Amino acid sequence: MIIYGWTGIESKTLRTAMQLSIEEFARVVQVSPRSVDAWESAGAAASLRPSSKRQLDNVLAAASESVAARFANLLGTESAAHNEVGCGSPVPVTLADNTLGRATVLGADEADLVWVPARTAAGEVILVSLPRRTVIAGIGVGALAVAAGVKPAAVLANSPEIDRLEHFRSLRLSLIESDNLHGARDVIPLVEQSIERIGQLKRAGVGDPTAMQRMRVLYAEFAAWLHQDCRNWGRAQHWTDRGLTWSHQLGDPYSIAAVLIRKAQLANDMGDGIEARELAEAAERAAPPATRFGTVARTFAGHAHALIGDSVGSESAFDRAREMVDDSNIDPSWGFFLDHAYIDAHQAQGRVGLGDYRGAIDQFGRAITGMRSGQTRDQAVYISRQAVAYAQAGEVESAARLGQAVLDTGVSTGSERILHNLRTVHGMLDPRSRQSEIVQFRAAAQQWALA
Repeated sequence: MIIYGWTGIESKTLRTAMQLSIEEFARVVQVSPRSVDAWESAGAAASLRPSSKRQLDNVLAAASESVAARFANLLGTESAAHNEVGCGSPVPVTLADNTLGRATVLGADEADLVWVPARTAAGEVILVSLPRRTVIAGIGVGALAVAAGVKPAAVLANSPEIDRLEHFRSLRLSLIESDNLHGARDVIPLVEQSIERIGQLKRAGVGDPTAMQRMRVLYAEFAAWLHQDCRNWGRAQHWTDRGLTWSHQLGDPYSIAAVLIRKAQLANDMGDGIEARELAEAAERAAPPATRFGTVARTFAGHAHALIGDSVGSESAFDRAREMVDDSNIDPSWGFFLDHAYIDAHQAQGRVGLGDYRGAIDQFGRAITGMRSGQTRDQAVYISRQAVAYAQAGEVESAARLGQAVLDTGVSTGSERILHNLRTVHGMLDPRSRQSEIVQFRAAAQQWALA
């Protein structure tokens, strides 16, 4: 099997498959029983040390066929039954063997395949091909069980048939689509594995080193965004820090600006307006002229000004962003999300911070109406923020109605940007109210353990 990320779920499943007590399993993995107990108690949220993950890889690789089969069966059952609120572990998917020596999925069109890096239980990195539509659908993204006929990455990496850079570019764009439809839960493991694989190829001298490093920066920025959606602030900051280091090694203003913008938005989401403003200003200074980097930086600067109570500075920054958006060039690899609706959504969030709840409600409405199709998760984020604005304005029935409308999206995508807002709305509702919207929303929230 291929395990992308070890959490308390996989650890407990392996222990169960081996039919060991916590103490016995701890001795095999060479950690303390307290560590094993902590992993299992935290479940999908458990954060294991790299050395512990390597030990678990080794234990699984050395397991008997019966233990490995039992582990795969138990993990599939556990994943299917585990309906977690938040970003968690994905369901393993089995791919059929191919006599040509690579993993495939039935119905795949050769012209529509993307190569996906994966790690075997023995620790070997391999590449497998998946249809782009399968990746977007969120199937096979998190963890893959591959039959024995797969070629090792060392062979594939040197094949003249593979344009590694193009495949990582295509994979990233596909994963962005998958993330917006299904959330970060299934995407994070593959993005982080891709970052590792790009680094390995770069160190091995495969491909153009500058282009590979720039691609690694884009993946790091994307990883930070995924963790940001989960409100995993520490992991998001880790990847922005790594991305900024790699950007400075390149001396590339595009890469530097992209990561600084991600850091600015992250600071806004964490409520640190001063840090966000400084980062946004730094990003705008680094941004190449006539690109969307400067426009997005100015947008986040507007939100930052609102967080620190500067309504004049906020209004000015957003007005300037609107002037810039139509004059900036569209980059197919970054910034394609930027339009007037995007600016409206962030200004509306700034209005919430300034206490202008009615203005925020109206502007969120314009932003949601003006969004492009296919932005399922982000639309739900903005609706949940509008629900908070309604609750702050005292219009609790409308807040509950909107919360009920996007609860399913929040749960299915695991987006903490949605779920955090819904918890906020839930906490502002009177539990004694008999209003139908409030009763229905509270019942649904309790069903999904949001209360």
